[in-house]
Amino acid sequence: LWAQAKYRTHRDHSEPATMVEGDGCHRVAAQHRKSLVGRKMAATSPNKRFTAGAQAIVKAGGVLLKIEVHGKNMFYFFGTKGKEPTVVVHVHFGMAGAFAVYKGEEPETTGNT
Repeated sequence: LWAQAKYRTHRDHSEPATMVEGDGCHRVAAQHRKSLVGRKMAATSPNKRFTAGAQAIVKAGGVLLKIEVHGKNMFYFFGTKGKEPTVVVHVHFGMAGAFAVYKGEEPETTGNT
């Protein structure tokens, strides 16, 4: 499985931009808990903007241990199975954020990936 955040800009009219509310964040978190928690992740930064964060996830053990939601903020806790999390990734949905989970091949990366 591959999880990828997608942020639409005002120039991207391929999909209508809708504001994500708290219930939408909780829905995404529930789906991610079911399909991703407990799995070891490979973390990279294709656009090189988050290389240190990706490396921290890998060094911590790479296992997604839990997900918490506070309003439009999602927190992904990584570490080693059976231990306390040591790395937290914060995602804010903003005005027009979306998540997609893919099965199979890694999706093509974009400038916002």
